[in-house]
Amino acid sequence: MQLEVYALKLNFGRKIDYAVMDELMTKVEASKEVRLRRFVRQEDRLRGLFADLLIRDRIKQETGLDNECIDFCTNEYGKPFLRDVDLFHFNLSHSGDWVVCAIDEKPVGIDVEEIQEIDLDISKHYFSRQEHEDLMNRKDRIAHFFSLWSLKESYIKILGKGLSHPLNAFSIRFLESGEISIFVDGVKLDNIYLRQYDVDVNYKMGICAQHEQLPACVNLVIMEDLIRSFVPDYNIPLYRSPDHSVSSANTNFGYRFKSSY
Repeated sequence: MQLEVYALKLNFGRKIDYAVMDELMTKVEASKEVRLRRFVRQEDRLRGLFADLLIRDRIKQETGLDNECIDFCTNEYGKPFLRDVDLFHFNLSHSGDWVVCAIDEKPVGIDVEEIQEIDLDISKHYFSRQEHEDLMNRKDRIAHFFSLWSLKESYIKILGKGLSHPLNAFSIRFLESGEISIFVDGVKLDNIYLRQYDVDVNYKMGICAQHEQLPACVNLVIMEDLIRSFVPDYNIPLYRSPDHSVSSANTNFGYRFKSSY
């Protein structure tokens, strides 16, 4: 299995029938369903639900497991993994309209962040001194802040230790060669590879892997097709792109977004 990255854009303006939502809720673990139903905001519920469905769909496709046989566990820091399946690692993230996931034979980390106004002073606490100084010398400070944040999160997530590993304990550097690297105490880390993907002008997405075979493109998953993967008789018009062309009905390979360096 090669490293693949998938992105799903949620359409909050399209209401899903209550009966369909209830059926989709039965496709996740009972404890997860309880947590999802506690959300007050429908947007938060949908992000959590479709993140779970997205990785379940990929697991079904890649391993042949039935949904009922998928068993998630977590490590001591809360990072989820798939029980009793070797050489299958995954990571999820969601923000705003987007849900993303990465799958690989080795540990992988991914993060997506919506670009929004933020107090840049927090970079003093969460970024290394070098990152903070570089950030404050840029004109595109807000966008660059979220570039750094998404890349740093992706590295933290590949470690699987949560924020017990401080974000300011390492530095992200954009080298002149176009490479994005991590430095600890001035020393570049080996066998850690980073890449950014341009899925949306209002978002930043970063991925971290333990090998350099990162995909050039992201696979776009269509929301309606993902629903049909779990509710086969679900039948409403496919989402149409801004140019009014009908998106691919294949959840594996819809539109493909190129990476940026």
